[in-house]
Amino acid sequence: MSTSIHEETHAGHAAGSVEEFFNQNHLVQVIILQWVDICGISRTRLLPASRFKNLVSSGGHLDCAPLDTLVPTTAEFIPQLFALFNGKGKIHPDVSSIRTMKHDASGIGNAARCVGTVDFQNTDARLLLKDIVKKAEESHGLKLLVGIELEFCLLVPGTLEAAEPAKPGVAGTFGTLRSKVWPILNEIIVAFGEVGIEVEQVIKEYGTSAYEFALPPLPPIEAVDTYYYAKELIQNVAHKYGILATFYPTPYEGAQGQKNGQHIHISATPTKENKDWNPDDTMAGILSHIPALMALGMCQVDSYERVNIGRICTGGLVGWGDNNRDMPVRRVTKNHWEIRVNDATSNSYAMVAAIIGAALDSKPLTIENASGRSTEAEICDVC
Repeated sequence: MSTSIHEETHAGHAAGSVEEFFNQNHLVQVIILQWVDICGISRTRLLPASRFKNLVSSGGHLDCAPLDTLVPTTAEFIPQLFALFNGKGKIHPDVSSIRTMKHDASGIGNAARCVGTVDFQNTDARLLLKDIVKKAEESHGLKLLVGIELEFCLLVPGTLEAAEPAKPGVAGTFGTLRSKVWPILNEIIVAFGEVGIEVEQVIKEYGTSAYEFALPPLPPIEAVDTYYYAKELIQNVAHKYGILATFYPTPYEGAQGQKNGQHIHISATPTKENKDWNPDDTMAGILSHIPALMALGMCQVDSYERVNIGRICTGGLVGWGDNNRDMPVRRVTKNHWEIRVNDATSNSYAMVAAIIGAALDSKPLTIENASGRSTEAEICDVC
């Protein structure tokens, strides 16, 4: 699979788009150029607006070193790994992704974020995702939409104390209007709207001071770009109010603590030429790759403290259900699925690419609908 960068627009067209952006957002003075490395960590360069404009107009790039793509989440150096990556790569700004970041903790509001595309020895999962989306459309006749749910806890910084102490449960949603977290949730919703992100809904999750923002369905690349933008925005607004927003899968110890997943919704619509497409075969392809998807979607030991049979958080079984949240795949409609084996430790570009790849590996569906509460003895194969 080719992962080389294909220029979709001429430098002049890109420069025109950037000029239009700055004309509409004349207060922007700093650009946050951000990309996600192979370990799922967001990496950043800061550029003055003038330097960014020159970079785009000239069709230029920033240099990329192994440190920009290969340092694991433990921040340790792995000499054996670095020996394989001794060249120099390039970071290209994708101007189609630029959005303002007005709601920062300082209140300055003069920054914007742009996604960087990394051309460095096939280490950019965003390029892999772009390639497999193209394959789905051109070779399989499928148009795809993706929407991601962001689950997070609001905590007092430096502690595990909930920002708004309350009993665990989902019944207190209206109580947020009278809580310390109401200004945070309110500003986040407004900030999303200002940059054209229409949040589907905000949910009070089961855990204490735990919430979910459901992002809208978008083309896959745009959906994951929006997901990472949304994470930054949520954390920035929370920090502004002296609160920490954490997406970590298990911020609390014990079975009763909130477990944060980042569930991925994906839908497929066939083109007119693909009249024989069977969505159940597509779902079967996804199910056949669940163990591998777990490795990509839940990358830390703590990820597996979140999931188990009977916890309504994915379970430990390969299966699916129309409304069974103990299964790794929930069928929302015939051609719309929720993939639940994902959390914030993943590289979501890689995870969405893997889900699409699994979906394209279609096969007959042999696993029955898990309509009731699951036990290990009742459902198919154990992960």
